[in-house]
Amino acid sequence: MTSPSGSASSKNEVKTLPFAVGFVVAFGTGYVCGEFFGFPWWQRLITVVVVVMALEGANQAVGRARARKKALREAGSEADQRSSRS
Repeated sequence: MTSPSGSASSKNEVKTLPFAVGFVVAFGTGYVCGEFFGFPWWQRLITVVVVVMALEGANQAVGRARARKKALREAGSEADQRSSRS
């Protein structure tokens, strides 16, 4: 779990974008669409939902890629240690 400061609480945890940041960006996008493009309330709502889902999807993809890369790096270092013992 991440600490309130946004940093990872343990060294094994992959850092991700806080949900609140995505939420603020989504509402900002909804506001801009409403003020500058004249979207009615229901289009703003759809825009907010789509932006939140897109940011969360991208965040999960990046987090999984980082975790996979970290796991491969750790597995490689363990294999190096085993081969050096032989």
